[in-house]
Amino acid sequence: METASSRQIVIMGLCYVFSATLVTWPGQILRLARQDAWIGVPTCALIMLGVLWVVNRTLHAHPGKDLLTLFVEKYGWLGKCLVGAYVLLLTLDMGKDLRLGTDFVNVVFLPRTPSILIATLIAATCVFMVRGGIEIVGRMAELYIPLFIVVALCAGLLLIPDLSWQYMQPFFEKGMIRPMVGVWYALTPIGNIMILPLMFSNQHFTFRQSCMAILISCGLLEFVLIICQLNLSSTLAGHLMYPAYEAVREIRLTDFLDRFDLPIVGLWLPTIVIKIGINLYVICTALQRIWPSLEARTVVPAVGAWIVVFGFWLFHTSVEVVSVNDAWPVLVIFWWIMIPVFACVGLLILARVQQSRLRRPS
Repeated sequence: METASSRQIVIMGLCYVFSATLVTWPGQILRLARQDAWIGVPTCALIMLGVLWVVNRTLHAHPGKDLLTLFVEKYGWLGKCLVGAYVLLLTLDMGKDLRLGTDFVNVVFLPRTPSILIATLIAATCVFMVRGGIEIVGRMAELYIPLFIVVALCAGLLLIPDLSWQYMQPFFEKGMIRPMVGVWYALTPIGNIMILPLMFSNQHFTFRQSCMAILISCGLLEFVLIICQLNLSSTLAGHLMYPAYEAVREIRLTDFLDRFDLPIVGLWLPTIVIKIGINLYVICTALQRIWPSLEARTVVPAVGAWIVVFGFWLFHTSVEVVSVNDAWPVLVIFWWIMIPVFACVGLLILARVQQSRLRRPS
């Protein structure tokens, strides 16, 4: 499948971090971390920047290869098991996003339409998009993500007169417990940035691009989180299913434009489709790494159909998705932080050992 440009990689990275996160995540983190929730986002950003630096050093030592390829080539059958585990992880994440996006569209736009029909249309869009290659996914991200960010920022600015800064106080009321809870929940979206080194080699993915993606996405997450907190209060936002959507519904520009939430949600929907498409692309690419004779494009429709069945079988409602998100940071710590760091350190050690053997005189 074709490659994407550097700008498209950055945009896809920040889309993968914040697209599905904007729906239910602010309510989850505000429910438990309360007024100290904002600390979690910059803390997790620093942690992931350190992980990305290690990964970038590894990719630089093995030019032209992504992490999936390195796992299979350097670790043999163990690497294929790791790649298979990432397929299962991304399948679960894709099922969560599909169920969450389907229920959100069902509630906001199409309350009388069967959920399975909405999910099938979303999955079909992702299948056609991924069959065209990662370049098509990048072009869609390049088209919709900047427009959505601009509109979302304008919506947040319109809410400034209604913000109450007293909802940010008192700081550290429960000591470091609530900030640590904020870090725990912030790991879920920010850890997703590790999808980029799984997709791209050092020829297209650099540490500078990863820094730009994570800083922009974290800035947007922090902006949405603070707007929800100062507009709705952490107590109220923590009991809402879609706090960001409820905050946007407070905007009333004129008597004739009293549903400003509709264009924002209309622009948000392509972002969740793009994220699901990225997951679908990585899953098919990972399957090709495990079985080299397999052509990635041929399995895209089958994987897309499987995700629809899997998502509806595992998650009956989006409430169950929220419950899973409470424990999701455990998987993020293990699969997006520990495994890449340990695997990359091992690859760097192997590369230095091989270099020392080549330099050793015969």
